Amino acid sequence: MKKTGKASNRLLKQVKEEDQLGAFAKAKARAFQQRRNLLAQESAYMICGISGDPGTGKTGLALDCRTDEERETHWVFVLDFDEGAEPTWRQHWSSDDKVFIYNPHVYKDDMTIDYMATADMARFFIGMVKEAIETNKISFDDEEEIEVKAVKAIVFDGLDTWLDTTNMIARLNHIKGNDPRQADKVKMVPTQWFARTQEYQRLFKAACQLECHKFFITHMKEVHDGFEVVGQKPDWEKSTTAKLYQHVITSREERNGKTSLYAKVTKSKTNAENEGQSFLLFENVKGKVSWNGLEAIKDNTL
Repeated sequence: MKKTGKASNRLLKQVKEEDQLGAFAKAKARAFQQRRNLLAQESAYMICGISGDPGTGKTGLALDCRTDEERETHWVFVLDFDEGAEPTWRQHWSSDDKVFIYNPHVYKDDMTIDYMATADMARFFIGMVKEAIETNKISFDDEEEIEVKAVKAIVFDGLDTWLDTTNMIARLNHIKGNDPRQADKVKMVPTQWFARTQEYQRLFKAACQLECHKFFITHMKEVHDGFEVVGQKPDWEKSTTAKLYQHVITSREERNGKTSLYAKVTKSKTNAENEGQSFLLFENVKGKVSWNGLEAIKDNTL
């Protein structure tokens, strides 16, 4: 029995060592495949945050990410948490069927939001974009297929609304119920805020993994010192800014009958020359409208 036990231990040790060697080989293969992909890719995909007050051109800036030639072949997918992308698309890109806008909100019979179902729909949409990138098509259950020759970008419009959604998911989990009115009243504990952040980051990171350009849009919120407003900052989860490669803040100026929209690059890990630079996006001079957009977004030099 003793010898049998030693033999069993030797066999178990051998199996573990072989498993470790196999896992090591797979890890090396994955690392080298990642390196090959980086070398084959001409430049890094943008992970660009766009923040600004309402009506400052945030969504238009992201939608206008393709060159004239790319509009013939490249798709832009919009996860529209903010429910504001459609008017911009209808005004400027209504004939462009390669802009795919999706509103993930799911409502219950009493017209309150089903927050968990909404989060699931958002994840499914990102999965669909991944399918389009990897297979150059989107397949449906009824055997219908849509050809997608290329994907230029995914636009995550309304990161502040997604943050609110994850707040409610954490609150509902905390009270172990489904009534958002009751969840609004609950006092959260630190562990629940951690759960909120994890839920927020799961979707954010899933979008970041897509092999296309990424744009994350949010509004600004006031920063207070006591009762005094001392500034503004982007209304997204606080770790978001550190994960971005680029950050653009949009603004609006009205003077002497002229309305101008500007984009200021406050961060660029890919082109330091752009940092601190402001660009004119849009002008309306007594009804004469011109849209410039941002060329650095179109040609990936931001």
